[in-house]
Amino acid sequence: MTRFASPVSALIICVNEADMIGPCLESIDFCAEIIIVDSGSTDGTIECVQSYIARGYPIRLLHNDWPGFPRQRQFALEHATQPWCLSIDPDERVDDRLRQSIITATRTASDSMGGWYIRRRDWLKGYGYAHRWVLHNRLLRLFRREGATLDLSARVHESFGVPGETSTIESGVLLHRREISVEEDLARANAYSSLKVATLVDRGKKPGLVRLVLSPLGNFLKFYLAKRYFLCGRHGFIYSMSVMIYSYATEAKLYEASQGNDPA
Repeated sequence: MTRFASPVSALIICVNEADMIGPCLESIDFCAEIIIVDSGSTDGTIECVQSYIARGYPIRLLHNDWPGFPRQRQFALEHATQPWCLSIDPDERVDDRLRQSIITATRTASDSMGGWYIRRRDWLKGYGYAHRWVLHNRLLRLFRREGATLDLSARVHESFGVPGETSTIESGVLLHRREISVEEDLARANAYSSLKVATLVDRGKKPGLVRLVLSPLGNFLKFYLAKRYFLCGRHGFIYSMSVMIYSYATEAKLYEASQGNDPA
């Protein structure tokens, strides 16, 4: 199949991703359409994207002031025109096997198929991509455009919902490469946990002592043992601990919010 021929709209939201977005675009050159929604980059992202437009990439570059993750993704979805959509972040790349799997899946899908989960392989600083035997997270990223929805009440960890059947693409992965320090990771965990708690409070979620005690440990064990991040040595331990810290911060802030204090 020639370049830009698969009936897929790639959906990318970004801000200040000049050092990441190029390899991402090169990995999705099978898509007939690439929707990029920028919320105000100042680091050369726009110039980088324009250089790919000049090379013939079917990119629609749009600007939208930042309304939050789900609404920005919804904005991108509303501008897609192809029958299938691939939601991808600037720091992700489609590997060769996943590329072929997407092309085949969208070409041969039955009318009842609504979308596919894709496995994402994370980059661990100092180690590289997680061990191939790690059970990588599955994310619903490839889906039929018609009928796709987003929960706009979610402030973070938003995901697409689709009517019809879903399955998992077994061959190929999304390569997630963003090398961040422990300090940056902890700052992100702090920010994201506050966003998640705000969503939980809006939904009437109440804190629980059992969750506060067991959820952080359970998440650590889930990633370190069940998902096999122990195969990545000390780097896998640090990664699993960061998940535990995020879980603890979420539960602790939810308790704090229930006492009449705003989560910080």
